Amino acid sequence: MSPTRREGLRIGWIMLFSALTLLPLTTWHQVREPNTAVEVVTAFMEAVRDKDFELAYSFIDGGVPAGSAAAFLHPDAIGEFDLLSVEQSGSPSGFEESVSATIGTDEGTAEGVFTVYEDDGEYTLSAPFQTVTVSASSYLSLQVNDRSVPMPLETSWQDWYAGQANRTVLLLPGVYRFFGGDPVALLGDNGGNGSEVIGTPLPEPAEDAAASLQGVVEDYIDACIEYRLSAPPGCPFATDGMVDTADRRRVEEIRDPVWMVEEYPVATVVPGTGTYGEPVLLVDFTEPGRLTLQGTGSEDWGTWEAFTAACRFDGGVLHVLAAPDGSFEVAPLGQPATDTCRGTE
Repeated sequence: MSPTRREGLRIGWIMLFSALTLLPLTTWHQVREPNTAVEVVTAFMEAVRDKDFELAYSFIDGGVPAGSAAAFLHPDAIGEFDLLSVEQSGSPSGFEESVSATIGTDEGTAEGVFTVYEDDGEYTLSAPFQTVTVSASSYLSLQVNDRSVPMPLETSWQDWYAGQANRTVLLLPGVYRFFGGDPVALLGDNGGNGSEVIGTPLPEPAEDAAASLQGVVEDYIDACIEYRLSAPPGCPFATDGMVDTADRRRVEEIRDPVWMVEEYPVATVVPGTGTYGEPVLLVDFTEPGRLTLQGTGSEDWGTWEAFTAACRFDGGVLHVLAAPDGSFEVAPLGQPATDTCRGTE
């Protein structure tokens, strides 16, 4: 046999052997495709654990959240856990089967039940997304495990509270820490079963951040005095229409009000309670500062005369919000100041 022919046969045998060795791998992959309810839940939970979202979503029946609704369907929001067991739960009912899954961490275990639908031999999960409601807090961001999403500073307490108290978050099954708190296991069907309510801890102000609050409050007051109103909205000073003047007259029906800061109050952060009983951070004025109101008012509703009044600041109407970078912002708490120019000298 010529050398050329021998070389050709050698290459042919190598190609044939390579093709034969690939056959078992292809057959094994096909066998391992999930084809039971237990296998599809196992594959889904393993994909979530491994943060392979594309694979995890392929086992879900129905749409997948997108946009802002998917803010925490992100690898950084997935905590570490072990998949301990997946078992059939009860007898199949029609095209539905229930499968229980148990996950665990060093701090404990949790179990949930998934509903799996079968259609022409294909198994898919129903409603595996977890829904939680994060209660109002003093945070300007929402942190879930290692995922932090900023939230806008609203201009009124009502808008701020509605945006936070009704803050619905969608998550994949797993173990989660909200704001670095204790772990919460969320697992199993969550369709129509209500929403888990997550309380939020108070931020712990760093020393430099607490010191920066003074500048934030002064800027806030500067914006407030631009209002030519007797009761500037959301501001730590106001009059309800009756003012005790510097020359000891009581005037009403205030017109053309002008606010002037004589000395800023000294601001600090204190824990407190919000409008709906939730724990919040508040502004407290340890030094009152001095504020003047000028305008025209009437003692008899017949004539209007110019007046000057000494007024005080009310720090209790301001709410402190912690930004993601640790700095502070302030917002109105929802308890407006009413008569900070009465009974003062």
